[in-house]
Amino acid sequence: MKPNRKFVMAAVTAACLTTVMLRAQTPAAPQAPTMEGYPAVGSPSVVKVIAAGAEPRKALRYAVPAGFKGRMDMTMSIGINANVGGMAIPMNLPSLKMTADLGVTGVAPNGDTSYTLAFSGVTVDAAGGEANPMMATALQGMQSAITGIKGTSTISNRGLVKSAKIDAANSPEAQQMLGELTSQIENLATPFPEEAVGVGAKWETRQAMKTAGQFIFQKITTEVVSIEGSTVKLKLTTEQTVPAQAFTNSMLPPGTDISLDGGKGTGSGTMAIRLDSLIPTGESSIVSSMSMTINMGGQSQPMSMENTVKMTIAPGPVK
Repeated sequence: MKPNRKFVMAAVTAACLTTVMLRAQTPAAPQAPTMEGYPAVGSPSVVKVIAAGAEPRKALRYAVPAGFKGRMDMTMSIGINANVGGMAIPMNLPSLKMTADLGVTGVAPNGDTSYTLAFSGVTVDAAGGEANPMMATALQGMQSAITGIKGTSTISNRGLVKSAKIDAANSPEAQQMLGELTSQIENLATPFPEEAVGVGAKWETRQAMKTAGQFIFQKITTEVVSIEGSTVKLKLTTEQTVPAQAFTNSMLPPGTDISLDGGKGTGSGTMAIRLDSLIPTGESSIVSSMSMTINMGGQSQPMSMENTVKMTIAPGPVK
């Protein structure tokens, strides 16, 4: 029996698109969209207080000591459900655990903190029965590329990113796979408001970013659960909007064009932050959906994808 052409097209396209998203290559010369109420892509986050919270209140500020060194463990799992032309294709990924070493290189008089970040280990849990074998193979191929990637960043004492850069010059493959990893560094620190806040305080952080080749507008509502000494516990709610945009990538099959019609996402999480550390402890989950139109081999098909991403982050043992 010959394979159904529609099924082959759906499976190949979904697999290629998912791998493209994993490897996060940048679309060719995209024009950054804008959205009312959000900063421009590449501009600093905008923080606005909704409620100041109960007394006593304090201005939350990072005070990471010079010479700080730490190790961070991140574990991520992704569940993907694609639907091409009415055909459902699950593309679940195995869990991915990444370890990174961080070290402060300087603290300016105004509180700006500069630090380095280096990925020192990657583990892929391919034993899960729900993981798609093709995606497991793709992730395993990324292990050696990720290990050794280095980055630098400077944040203000409010956690606002002033600069961030990834250095993968010695690994062109890693540069291709993780061209958007800068956004992960930018989101490592939680932005604090200028005003003093107390327990029950809420503020919005609005960001415009580019990740996995897509422009995304993100709003995070942060609520203060407790403040005990230098430890601040937070509850976070995330809303994402993906505007319509073109998507092109060299990893797609020849003759394949994708028009991203739009998407949205919602998520929640908890975070415990030590003001004298660069490494938080927390967990988060976000569910996002996108719709697009695919033109492949002279045929057009509508496609939708729903992704569930779960992540935990915690300090690891320093060697």
